[in-house]
Amino acid sequence: MSNNGGGLLKHIVIRTLIVTMALVAIGLFGLLALASANTEFFDRYYSLLYTANIAVAIIFIFIVGALVWIILVRLRQRRFGTRLLAKLAIFFALVGVLPGGIIYLVSLQFVSRSIESWFDVRVETALDSGLELGRAILNNGLSDLSAKAQLVADNLASSGDKGGTLTLLRMRDQFGLQDATIVDGNGRVQASASSNFNALVPDLPTPLMLRQARSQSRGYTAIEGGSEGYDKREGHDQLRWRVVIRIPSTYTSSLQDDERFLQVTQLVPANLAQSAEAVQNAYREYQEKALGRTGLRKMYIGTLTLSLFLATFVAMMLALALGSQLARPLFLLARGTQEVAAGDLSPKGEVRTNDELGFLTQAFNAMTRQLSDARANVERNRLALESSKAHLESILSSLTAGVFVFDRDFRLTTANAGAERIFKQSFQGELNRSPAHIPALVEFGETLRRAFADRDANADLGPGGHWQQQIGLTLPGETDGVTLLVRGSHLPEPMMAVAGVPTRAGGGYVVVFDDISDVISAQRSVAWAEVARRLAHEIKNPLTPIQLSAERLQMKLSDKLPPADAEVLRKGATTIVNQVAAMKRMVDDFRDYARLPPAIMHPLQINELIGEVLTLYGVDEGRGAIRPYLDADLPEIRGDSTQLRQVIHNLLQNAQDAVGGTENPLITVETKTVEYAGTDVHPGEPKRTAVRLTITDNGPGFPARILTRAFEPYVTTKAKGTGLGLAMVKKIIDEHQARIDLRNRPLPEGEGSAGAQISILFTQLADDQELPRNKPAEHTKVA
Repeated sequence: MSNNGGGLLKHIVIRTLIVTMALVAIGLFGLLALASANTEFFDRYYSLLYTANIAVAIIFIFIVGALVWIILVRLRQRRFGTRLLAKLAIFFALVGVLPGGIIYLVSLQFVSRSIESWFDVRVETALDSGLELGRAILNNGLSDLSAKAQLVADNLASSGDKGGTLTLLRMRDQFGLQDATIVDGNGRVQASASSNFNALVPDLPTPLMLRQARSQSRGYTAIEGGSEGYDKREGHDQLRWRVVIRIPSTYTSSLQDDERFLQVTQLVPANLAQSAEAVQNAYREYQEKALGRTGLRKMYIGTLTLSLFLATFVAMMLALALGSQLARPLFLLARGTQEVAAGDLSPKGEVRTNDELGFLTQAFNAMTRQLSDARANVERNRLALESSKAHLESILSSLTAGVFVFDRDFRLTTANAGAERIFKQSFQGELNRSPAHIPALVEFGETLRRAFADRDANADLGPGGHWQQQIGLTLPGETDGVTLLVRGSHLPEPMMAVAGVPTRAGGGYVVVFDDISDVISAQRSVAWAEVARRLAHEIKNPLTPIQLSAERLQMKLSDKLPPADAEVLRKGATTIVNQVAAMKRMVDDFRDYARLPPAIMHPLQINELIGEVLTLYGVDEGRGAIRPYLDADLPEIRGDSTQLRQVIHNLLQNAQDAVGGTENPLITVETKTVEYAGTDVHPGEPKRTAVRLTITDNGPGFPARILTRAFEPYVTTKAKGTGLGLAMVKKIIDEHQARIDLRNRPLPEGEGSAGAQISILFTQLADDQELPRNKPAEHTKVA
């Protein structure tokens, strides 16, 4: 773009310089021609204009030389279009120079002969006679005005008019004078009479005029104006007569010693003045031309020669400029073709003319614009696809469900974050590979293949249809299985033309799956709760009669039987009563599990509850294997003290049972304040404060088969017990909208277990706003 801009600027500068110099040359040549026709202007400026034209001609020589040098350089460089430019420049130069040369030769002969024909003896005689005739007429008018002035002076001298104003007015009207003025010897006006009412101050005689009028008997007489001078005060240059004579003093009555003068002026008739002026000017010009005949011939010949040079240089410059103008569209097309071939589809320069070359560049630019628009559309579509893909990936990454996309050959093409979380593995490095070659997907991929094959074989999966299936898997490196709810569907296969033949392209498979292991566990808990409720109802009713009957038999028959039989009866009755009591306790556990009372939430200090429970285990007396580590600055939580006390008791009892066979049993109870980033915290907001209770032991830990089902009813490793302890704990923790986590602590060597660890995270603090009671716990997964 910078090269194009620099070339365009250079082209504009050259064109402006050529046009400016051409206009200057035309203007100077016009002034030179005017100077040769105007004598006065010729005398003043001809030499200056002639020098300026020569200077312009020299500048033209340099400009033409520079342009010719540029063309030669372009020819050596074999630049495209230079030969055409040179031909056009030579053609236009010849068109401009040859006619000018012919006209110059003809004009030279014509000027040389015309100048000689201007000068003739008869013409000179006629001009002399005309000049003398004009002078005689003007002198006669001056003599007549002098005579009239003398008569007026005599009348003024003999009149009794003291100031002479009335006499002067009367005599001016009598003799038809234009202006008459009486002045004293110092030139001060005493009286004036004028026919020009616009002249407020009369034109007074000068001291020189007064001295001449005093010294000569006929006074002062003169012809003024025209080529002799101008009346500046009246603003005209018309010829006029002026007469100044002395008024005789012998006729004065009061001021006999004072001198007075009479001045009379009269305009020469306009036609007479113009004729005299014309004759005088013609005579003067003739004399000047006669004196400068040789110089005049040289001047005209030099002017013609200079005009020929100027015309030649202007023609050559215009030829080069016009040639460049005609070749410019071809240059633009050549450069544009090269740029398009290089992949540059930016707008090209256009020639805004109405001819075919301009139309050709405009059509070429329109073609490049169409190509650029087409490429821009392709780019926009690509960006839109990438944006859509990024949006889809964003949606997929925000889904908790896992999503797999397979191509037509059942190779993995897309895996979202939910799938990586469920399978606990990143699939970014496994894309475009078959599930059979991905260790984590070998079993899952084979199950999917069979599911799609079965559905296709049964024709149940039409366009837009899908299948759903529950699949159980054991992930690599894991001992616990997961249950997935899988939904699969075919992707559409759009029709595309390949080599003119409609062909299906794209297609593939999409699989969406959820980990419903927690849902299955919750369903089992609900089912067990219903079973427990019915067992409690059905079993508890006959237990009391059984117990009463056993006690009554013992009471009625113990005195009537021999001692040996009475002892047998007593033992049997006692056994029945004890077993009935045990069954009642089990039924009560069933009832409590099935019908957990609602938690009564109120602020409480979890450390105090722990201290109360630990007192039952003799911790305050230093007995037992329990070591408390309680945070003294722990904030209060919201909870039901009775239910939480049961939770702590159950967990400590399980821990004591777990370390029963350990050589150095150790149970730790720890509380501390932590930062919690729960699911109800929006991105960008600060984390919330929570309270964590952790109970650990150094027992054998949870068996792998129990770890994922520990909260289900009747799942236990104890020889005795119902397996409802952790299930009850789970229900209470859910009621408090807390989180509970079970795990085995690994040994430092990395093999085996260093004991069990149970962590409870209480997120509802006393200073928090109470949440709805039916809000699910944060760890609960809703299918």
